[in-house]
Amino acid sequence: MLTLKKCSTSTAIARAGGFFCNEKQAVAFMLVDRSVRIDLATFDKTELDELMSQDKIIGPLRFDSAEDANVDPGFTDTSTGKRIKNTRGIKRWNFTFYKGYCFQNEIAKVDQSERYGWMPIFDDGSFGGAMLKDGRIKAFDCDLFVGVKNLKTSTEGGGGSVLMVDITPGSMGAWQDRFAVLEMDTVDFTELNAIAALDIDLPVLVAAATSTVATITNLCADSPVTGLTTPANWKMRRNGTLEAVTAITEVNGKYTFTHAALVANDMISFETNVGGYPVYVLDTDYYVGKSETVKVTA
Repeated sequence: MLTLKKCSTSTAIARAGGFFCNEKQAVAFMLVDRSVRIDLATFDKTELDELMSQDKIIGPLRFDSAEDANVDPGFTDTSTGKRIKNTRGIKRWNFTFYKGYCFQNEIAKVDQSERYGWMPIFDDGSFGGAMLKDGRIKAFDCDLFVGVKNLKTSTEGGGGSVLMVDITPGSMGAWQDRFAVLEMDTVDFTELNAIAALDIDLPVLVAAATSTVATITNLCADSPVTGLTTPANWKMRRNGTLEAVTAITEVNGKYTFTHAALVANDMISFETNVGGYPVYVLDTDYYVGKSETVKVTA
């Protein structure tokens, strides 16, 4: 159904009485694919995990400092002294992260991206989004720019990586007057962890072997990753073709993968693979990794 749109704002009355909640502190944010729509009636941990598995969410990203860089609304002054508002202004932030060079290498991948929207996460575990006319929620469309990486020196201070976030002009209407704060009864969003990349180190592979011991650590820190022992979430890639891993055991980050016998000159790698997607879900943690390809010796 269509209705005639009228320009008068006389019926837009602010109901400013009653009780209101104090604002919560924003402690992190998510970058969410612009195609994602959240249905309040059905969204749960399973759907959240699916979005993470499909690489449609980056984050939560916990910043160390935030600086507002807002652009004020644009106005025109008429000859009679009346002021006319032309633009809503632009909401902008500069977020700084003190997480080292490996983090910088990862965050640089979203520089100038127009794929994502922005959702803040508050200190009580809730998160914010834009309310659509159909009642669903989406992220606020944003433009992303990665600033110059600073060194930790006496002149530059503590170093750090800078991510600049600009809410797009098209999303400023929702930012100003259709901001929704949401919470999930089963998930505290401050307890979620962003997808972590894995470093999967393989030994020399020998023909006829039916098991392989791999050392798995965090990509950006040489610390073991434990608990990734569901065989269905892993695949062995032989000469480009995926094969099943039939069993897994793990002790202190050393994983023993059981698989079909290796053949001399096969090109072998191991990777996280869940239903065709690369992300392994473990409660509130998410992992993705693929080893280097190794040639099997005779």
